[in-house]
Amino acid sequence: MTLKARYEDRLSSIPAPGGNGCHPSLLSVANRGILAGLPPPLIFKDIREAIPKGGRRVPDREIEAAINRALTDHKQDGNYQAPPKPKPIVQNGNAALQTLIAQAEIDNEMDLIEASPIRLLDPIETDPITLLDAVFAPDDLLFIGDRHEPGILGKNIRRRDEWLQFFESGRAAGPFIIVNPLTGKPALKKSGDGETLRGDACISAYRHVLVEFDNLSEEEQIRFWSVVQLPVKALIWSGGKSIHAWIDAQKLAEISTSTDWDIHVRDKLFARILKALGADAACSNPARLARLPGVLRKENGTWQRLLWLVPEGRWVVNA
Repeated sequence: MTLKARYEDRLSSIPAPGGNGCHPSLLSVANRGILAGLPPPLIFKDIREAIPKGGRRVPDREIEAAINRALTDHKQDGNYQAPPKPKPIVQNGNAALQTLIAQAEIDNEMDLIEASPIRLLDPIETDPITLLDAVFAPDDLLFIGDRHEPGILGKNIRRRDEWLQFFESGRAAGPFIIVNPLTGKPALKKSGDGETLRGDACISAYRHVLVEFDNLSEEEQIRFWSVVQLPVKALIWSGGKSIHAWIDAQKLAEISTSTDWDIHVRDKLFARILKALGADAACSNPARLARLPGVLRKENGTWQRLLWLVPEGRWVVNA
């Protein structure tokens, strides 16, 4: 086996972070990369992309330290520095937010509903059918259930068309839905303690990004979403204090892996744009729970409901 092949073999076997031996394995990979004559920037990129999901996110400085240790051990200059994170695109978030809000012509639910490309005049109880039919494929495996339920195939994880039959028969489920389809295969939990069927490592297709604001009034949120240039598929009133926006991830970039997601959603969309505007950064994971429309919130007696919907993300809602 060549030195490059030994490097690639060790790269592909990095364990998930969170008590599984990920940290020492980074040095082993870096050592093999240096022995193979690979440049540190390439080793850094390879390791960053190869680390699987686990109980913690490995910071760049940890990978950087492993590479520098390997350089020093092989009597080379151990002063490699990872490239700095890009600066936020939005510099003055509050000012930018207020400028957007001030531009809006739509400021209430009824006008937003009337502007929806898909008509939303049916009974609220049919909202789950309308949403699922518009934004998911027939064989997509979807989790619909409560926040702390484990994912169970055939119970709260079903094919989209099975869920459509479920709701068409008059039955109810929710109040949450994971915004992206699942593989149906178990994967390690983020904590590293056991496996799950509904975690970030269980996503089969990166279709949607959930965005919400907790610090704006309903009118301000409606104004924002009616003018901001993001590829919105759906706007759903949570039944509480926020509107859940489903963003078309594939119109942001070609996202097919967790690394793509981290680059384009976590590090760019949220870290460089939405966080500065005041959006909830906790929504930046692909297995995020969103409020399913057509469900009555038991704690306050308010309906979660669709406000705007289009099968393919539209860059300007009020176009």
